[in-house]
Amino acid sequence: MLFLYRYLLAPSLILAYLATRTILHAMKSVTGQSEFTVRSTETDQNGQATLPALVGYMQEAAWDNTATMGISMYELLEQGLTWVLQRMRVEMFRYPRHREKITVETWASGRERVFLHRDFRVYSADRELLGQATSVWLVMDVVKRQMVSVPDFITAVEVVPGEEPLPFAKGKLPQLEEIRYEEQMPVRWHDIDLNRHVTNTRYLQWALETLSTEILTTQQLREIDIIFKAESTLGDTVLATAGPAEEADMFLHKLTSIESGKELVQARTKFGS
Repeated sequence: MLFLYRYLLAPSLILAYLATRTILHAMKSVTGQSEFTVRSTETDQNGQATLPALVGYMQEAAWDNTATMGISMYELLEQGLTWVLQRMRVEMFRYPRHREKITVETWASGRERVFLHRDFRVYSADRELLGQATSVWLVMDVVKRQMVSVPDFITAVEVVPGEEPLPFAKGKLPQLEEIRYEEQMPVRWHDIDLNRHVTNTRYLQWALETLSTEILTTQQLREIDIIFKAESTLGDTVLATAGPAEEADMFLHKLTSIESGKELVQARTKFGS
């Protein structure tokens, strides 16, 4: 905020600053590579990285990549804006194990009105493709808590179209009709992220934990398509529900704020051997 205050006192410096950003971002986006080592605290009872942990790696890699272009969350926060994840589809072929080194590749794959697309691939140390994902991001005003048009300094980055790892599902997910599993999740301090709302990986965790222990221990999560619709904050209580989809080995999920009744998250998961 001190950064903004200084420039409010000097409008001419604002123009110079924005001009510099425009020049800086008149360039092509590039594929970023970030390396991680799976930690014990990020694994399940079988010693495999959990899906929330892997999605966390992907988002950290996205942060690294946007930082090289000057459009990371910190740069946006300087202007009262921030990135928010709107939808993500992940497919996993193999889960890395504790102490295994992995590389996450990510790149900006396109824009569609206010929606910014970003793709991911996860590789083992010997370049085995472990998983892949597509995602859609929006820009939010941190004060008004509303989505805004994509700023010029972001659209100035020339996106290099590439082959998407997964065909992105633009349509709506089926509605959850048969509730078979249900849990209440109170929002606590460690559920909140830099945007001061529940972090998206926590929603993912809650959606999965609503399923039975038998499903989670005997089957492997292979795909998830998750849509983030609204935010919840400290002190809220989230009702997580789930039930079978029409397709075999698939489940539908819905997370709702008990206080407001708002639907926060909708998801579909697919399990396999």
